[in-house]
Amino acid sequence: MNVVKAAQRGNNKKKGPPPGGYSICFENKNSDQEVKIIFDVVLMSDEGQEDEMHRKIIKKEHLTPLEQNFQEGIKAANTILNEMKYMEKREARMRHTAESTNSKIRLFSYISVIVLLGVTWLQRTYLKSYFKKKKLM
Repeated sequence: MNVVKAAQRGNNKKKGPPPGGYSICFENKNSDQEVKIIFDVVLMSDEGQEDEMHRKIIKKEHLTPLEQNFQEGIKAANTILNEMKYMEKREARMRHTAESTNSKIRLFSYISVIVLLGVTWLQRTYLKSYFKKKKLM
């Protein structure tokens, strides 16, 4: 976001990165434990796109109101399509996270049941031998 603001602030002709969804990933290579931090950033800038669209598409000086409305509709449709593509990627990443979390929880529950059955068997065995020694059984 700072890149877009810096490009818009000064007289710098160089544009910032194109608007859309970006992911930034940091990895710690010096540690024994693998840690990843992921940031999602969405850059939105209609000012640069508007000027660029006028330079590329509109070459006539006098457009009818219908043509102007048509150009605005195209810009709105492109913006909606870009947002939909970003949301698809985000949904796929969230689905992957949810599935991996569910598999870890399932594994933990299986291990918990096995430990519970093992402890139950040990208690039963111990109590059985205890009562045999006391001659109550």
